[in-house]
Amino acid sequence: MASDKQIAANRRNAMRSTGPRTRSGKARSRANSLRHGLLSKVVVDPALVNETDQLARRIAQEHGKPDDCFESRTIAEAELIILSARAVRAQLLDTTSSELAPDTKADDGRHSEEGSRGGEVASVEERDLALAYLRSLPTLSRIDKYERIAVLRRQRAVRKLFQQVAVSNRTHKYR
Repeated sequence: MASDKQIAANRRNAMRSTGPRTRSGKARSRANSLRHGLLSKVVVDPALVNETDQLARRIAQEHGKPDDCFESRTIAEAELIILSARAVRAQLLDTTSSELAPDTKADDGRHSEEGSRGGEVASVEERDLALAYLRSLPTLSRIDKYERIAVLRRQRAVRKLFQQVAVSNRTHKYR
C-alpha cells in the first residue's frame, strides 16, 4: 500500500508528464502510430478492412471453411501487415537513398580513389549514403520486428487451419 507521501509525489510527477513538448519529440511520438499500426491485430482503415475480408473469404473457401473462419481472418490480417511492413521498409530505403543520391549532372571530382593499400576508397556520396542507412537502422529493425511477429502469427493460424481441415477430413471419411 502506498503512503500518503508517495501518493502526493506520484501526483506531482504526473502533473509534469504532459507528453513531448519539442518539435522533434512531437514528430517522434507521431511516428508511434506507424509502430502501433503495424502491431495492431485490428484493422481500422476501411479499405484494408474490405481487402482483409476478401482475402479471408478466399482463404476460407480454399480450405472448405465458413467465410467467418477466425484462422482465415488472422492469416489475412497478418499477410496485409507483412505487406505493409515491407512497403514501409522499401519507402524508407527509397527515401533515404533519394535524399542523398549524388548529382549525376555535375562532376565535382569527389569520386572513388585508390587507397594507400591499393583498395578503393568510398566516395563522399557513398559514405553519406552509408551513414544515412546506419541512422535508419533502428527504424528498420523495428519494422523487421513487426514483420516477424506478423509472420509468426500467420504461421500459427495456418497451422491451426490445417489441423482443423485434417480433423474434418478424418471425420468425413468415417461417416
